[in-house]
Amino acid sequence: MFICTLFLLTISYHISWCQYDLTNVVRGTKMSVNDDMFVSASNAFSNFAVILHPYRSTSAGGHIQCNVRYNTSDRYVHSVAVAGIAQNSTNDEHFIFVFAAEKMSTMTPYVCVVHVQVKNSTCDSVYQCTDMSTGGFHQEYFLIGVDSNGTFAYGFTNSFVFKLDIYANSIIVNVTANSVWSSSGFIPHAVDVANTWAVVAGYGYFDTVKKNYVALGCFINLSVLINASCTSLTTETTYLVPSNVISYSELYELSVAIRDQRVVVGVHRLSTFVILKNLGSSVNVTDIYTLSYPDASSFGRVVDWADDTTIAVLVLNPDETSWSKSQVFFYDEHSVKLTTPLFTFPNNQQILGTRLSRPSFARFGITSGGNMAILTENADILIIPVTPAGYTSTWNETIERVFVFYFIQNLCIGGTYKNRSSLGLCQICPPGTRNPGTLDNGVLQCIPCSKNSSTSFCPLASLVDIDLSTVPPYSQAVAYPETGSTTDMEDLLLKNMFQLNSNPRCLVISPILWTIVVSGICIFILLFMVFIKFLGCQKCIKCRKRAKDIFKHTDIIGEGEMWVGGLATLAIIVLVSFSYWFSISFIRRYPVEDVNEPATFACDQSLINAQFSSGLELLDIPKSEDAQPIFDLLDAQIFYLTVELINTGFLCNSITTQENLSGTKYVSLTNNCTRLISEATTSVTLSMPRHETTVQINMTGPYWIGAIRLCIRGKGQTSINSTLKELDFCQFYSTSNEAIGRITYIPIVFILKNLLFEQLN
Repeated sequence: MFICTLFLLTISYHISWCQYDLTNVVRGTKMSVNDDMFVSASNAFSNFAVILHPYRSTSAGGHIQCNVRYNTSDRYVHSVAVAGIAQNSTNDEHFIFVFAAEKMSTMTPYVCVVHVQVKNSTCDSVYQCTDMSTGGFHQEYFLIGVDSNGTFAYGFTNSFVFKLDIYANSIIVNVTANSVWSSSGFIPHAVDVANTWAVVAGYGYFDTVKKNYVALGCFINLSVLINASCTSLTTETTYLVPSNVISYSELYELSVAIRDQRVVVGVHRLSTFVILKNLGSSVNVTDIYTLSYPDASSFGRVVDWADDTTIAVLVLNPDETSWSKSQVFFYDEHSVKLTTPLFTFPNNQQILGTRLSRPSFARFGITSGGNMAILTENADILIIPVTPAGYTSTWNETIERVFVFYFIQNLCIGGTYKNRSSLGLCQICPPGTRNPGTLDNGVLQCIPCSKNSSTSFCPLASLVDIDLSTVPPYSQAVAYPETGSTTDMEDLLLKNMFQLNSNPRCLVISPILWTIVVSGICIFILLFMVFIKFLGCQKCIKCRKRAKDIFKHTDIIGEGEMWVGGLATLAIIVLVSFSYWFSISFIRRYPVEDVNEPATFACDQSLINAQFSSGLELLDIPKSEDAQPIFDLLDAQIFYLTVELINTGFLCNSITTQENLSGTKYVSLTNNCTRLISEATTSVTLSMPRHETTVQINMTGPYWIGAIRLCIRGKGQTSINSTLKELDFCQFYSTSNEAIGRITYIPIVFILKNLLFEQLN
């Protein structure tokens, strides 16, 4: 009999201890914060992490951090609540918090008031604990809250409710749950306490006969505690399994936050938050918002007010960011949609350092002053102060082994502004405005850019007003014309010399026109010579004879036999001169790469002295001895890639380059980086490891890129009779009124085209 009894007692003892998950900081309310004090409980380490003045600036004295150890190992803390600075504290060195706990060995619930005194930057603590019942059964939910004055603490379970005078350390009211909850079988899951009233969210019977549970929000008058007024938060379409409601289940968790006379309640299971209004003796549902993010596995487990009109919601989305598995979404209560959060935390300006290894958030809280604290599932703590207009809070990197990480106030970065006090990031400057990021004071509004739209480049998130003429695109590519239908030199001469055109310029340079003009003059001289012969004047005859001698000497037709041939020779000389001029000018229009001026000697100004032929050739086909040297030079040419990041805040120390190999493998590449602050331009140059490769340029930081100018350059070389010219090509990439995307892929393809051209014969 003795052996059997001992065996049963041992089993009972182990079962009772198994009900307590010491490492789970999600269950219950393991953290509490106000503007003066932060407390989180770690059952695994039997310790309270206490931060006094967590948001006080360094210049004002900074924060004080200390650990308050449990004074017993037989303790499981369900929830904590801070009262803050004690009312009798004369120099802000006396702080108070309360917690609800259980003795694990006997399952006895109790409440404790902890006084923390600061002496010489160290903390002394005193516990004052009171048992609430004889125990014997485990409390699944044991909630604690402190009124806004920090005078009274209120505890809620499914079996009893109490009111504790913090300074007298006495229980003023202690009543059974049946006298408080109007719904039978009510299980409290979350609470928030104002000055004279509180709201408890939980599950109670919607139908006492069928015992169907529903989520309820209960208004409690703190002066009497009894007879709470409960309101249904949602319309249930499925039967709620009692075991999920009575015992802890993360999916069925609720959260509550009060702001003035309004309440927000998060219903995790339905991805919903509900807004209630205090009517004096009850609460009324005013709005219900249900959001279902496709990739989010959790929405609304924790909610809070960021200010009078902004609601913060915890979202678990493991693949959304590289900084954390959770995010806090901030919504304007009047505009709650999937695509309309005001901002999220963390974000590209408010990142989490690698020390945290992408944490998941267990709980967060926002104080009445707008400051935020976050407790991660690994019990790390984030302290994020609210910042004024023109500033934002950013991660403060540390190499110390700590579990509390502080964000610090910094000016808005270049290309952004902030016109109101908030926890959020700075907004990007609209197109046509800028912020250089070098000003000493916070920027509440971006500076207008130049109104000269033809040369001004001032896109989204601009730092400076860029003059586009300073970053022109250019190319060495030559548009080779098609070979004309006439390729024989004699045919070209005949076509361009023996034609008349109505175009005035063509008439002026037409050889046939001037030949006709000279021929006309010659005919006039011939007629004049005939007229002199019949006139009979001796002096004129003598002059006529002398002219005939001159014309005979110029006669190339009759070889000096006929003076009339001399006249015809003048016309021939004009025609030949024009032919010579055309031929010499035409010969000089080779090679085509050196031709930059129009053909002013011909009516067709695009006339080129080349005959083209092209075709695709397999690279495996052996090259001729004449062609092989140029191919060798091309294969040996080293390409240099220059990427100019225009209108950006990225600095050289935030840029790395790599060559991507198969799969996820890569090789780091060295680069030459320069930063021109006045032009907000960062230039990165690297040598391409080979002609066929994939190069990746990584920019790490919260900045944007207005445009990219990509340049490819290569040195020229000469080998025997082959000359490889210098390669120099630049292209400008931008999108109107937008910034360059986070991931931008730019393919660069050089086509080796075998283009043969030769001078016309």
